[in-house]
Amino acid sequence: MQAGRDKVRKRPHRLLPLVLQDYNTHHCLKQYHFQNVAPPRVSSYNAGVDSWSVGFGEGDPERLLGVEAGRSWTPVPLGRKEGQPPPAPSRATIKLRVVADYICPWCYIGSARAYRIAQELAIQLEPWPYELLPYLPKEGLPREVALGRHYPEAYLRRLQDEAASDGLTFQVPLRVPNTHLAHEAVQFALEKGRGWEMHRALYEAYWARGEDIGEAQVLVTIAHRLGLDGRELDEALSQGRYHHVVEEKIAWAQAQGIAGVPTFLFGDTGFALVGAQDFQTFRLVAQRVIERTKP
Repeated sequence: MQAGRDKVRKRPHRLLPLVLQDYNTHHCLKQYHFQNVAPPRVSSYNAGVDSWSVGFGEGDPERLLGVEAGRSWTPVPLGRKEGQPPPAPSRATIKLRVVADYICPWCYIGSARAYRIAQELAIQLEPWPYELLPYLPKEGLPREVALGRHYPEAYLRRLQDEAASDGLTFQVPLRVPNTHLAHEAVQFALEKGRGWEMHRALYEAYWARGEDIGEAQVLVTIAHRLGLDGRELDEALSQGRYHHVVEEKIAWAQAQGIAGVPTFLFGDTGFALVGAQDFQTFRLVAQRVIERTKP
């Protein structure tokens, strides 16, 4: 257990106190500099750092987003080689990859905000796996054992207030599950065209009802609720059909320099949003990225 913990803590990590940034393999090409304004509050969990969030001063989103874009790059999506043409565009303006883990409360909140924005701006959402605590045993651990601490009262109140502002039910689960099977279940649902529904259902099951989403039978029950074939999912999980898919996608995210979640990747534009930003800031960033990527 200790060896696994040490391995996780040695991963490169950096919680980026920026709203809009270029991202590149292993490091950022350019970080946007603020023009005499405090950066907005960033809330995300960083693997290897004993804190769920880092607080910064409130900034003015309009002035913040007015910073010159600088150069960006086009990352090569997973499964597509250099020089291979991109797939035909859909009616969505852009694809938003939501890199998240289900044990992260800010991912729960950030995913809800991403969904609201996607409805407004015709953005296509794609859940993308990330494991904050991959060393956890298959059965998970009690929260105090897994995290080594309790939530401070002030921090817990902030989480509850933020969740309530988005109409979310929030309670602190007693256990922290190993989320690999949950991510596999999402890959199964993606193949059925129900990936985002499964993504949302997992957050609600864990943070609203306290269900153990590390258990295969819990995942099968959730699949049934969504109208998916629970038996097929159970078979896929028992055979490890999506195990390597999840591993490959996590490795891809880490290769982009992502070490904290939630992180939102705007298609192949090279732009990323880090942390569960407030709704207005999130929407302004999305609008600005869409404007900059129009032909």
